[in-house]
Amino acid sequence: MAGENRAGRRAYRAPQREAAATRTREAVVRAGRALFVERGWAGTTLRAVAEEAGVSLKTVEAVFKTKATLLQATVEFAIRGDVEPVPMPQREMIARIEHAGTAAAMLDLHAAHLRKVNERSAQVAWVVEQAAPGEPAVQELWSQMNHNRAYAVAWATKILLGKPGRRRGLRRRDVEAAFWVALDWGTYRTLTQYASLTPADYERWLRNYYRLAFLPN
Repeated sequence: MAGENRAGRRAYRAPQREAAATRTREAVVRAGRALFVERGWAGTTLRAVAEEAGVSLKTVEAVFKTKATLLQATVEFAIRGDVEPVPMPQREMIARIEHAGTAAAMLDLHAAHLRKVNERSAQVAWVVEQAAPGEPAVQELWSQMNHNRAYAVAWATKILLGKPGRRRGLRRRDVEAAFWVALDWGTYRTLTQYASLTPADYERWLRNYYRLAFLPN
């Protein structure tokens, strides 16, 4: 009986430990995102992130080891919106976009999705882009981010071209070019910082951009 009780306690405590570890990881990457955006790559230290997150430096080093690894985790968190290890192609919103019944419905869902992604990630993406030339580890991250964008562009193009209600005669390379503009973090930053669009305004702009580019007049 004693052995069973110990086993039961271990089984009970494991989910609590996992939940605590997830909360700690999220606190650290949230702090990392805030400091990377505020101070840039060079001005952000693991110690500062630990202080911002309310954890010890040893905890941050144990989980992430290096600043480059923390930056990568911060980017993934910003793009996905959480710290769950579920790749973007397996997310619920992606399935909804894929299964939309018409091109118009697919594009509206895609615009809403991009608004959320860019709202969270556009600023930290700028940090990565600026740091990449002088930091090999960050350059590798930036290359992976652009590889992922290329995948997302190709995916969106394939989905759109398979939907009813799209404009006839669309050429694949033109569709891909239009999606590259939409998926560019610089587009979001330009429209929100210089054109003074709110995130909601940006989503409306993107929906209209999609209609003009892809749907019948």
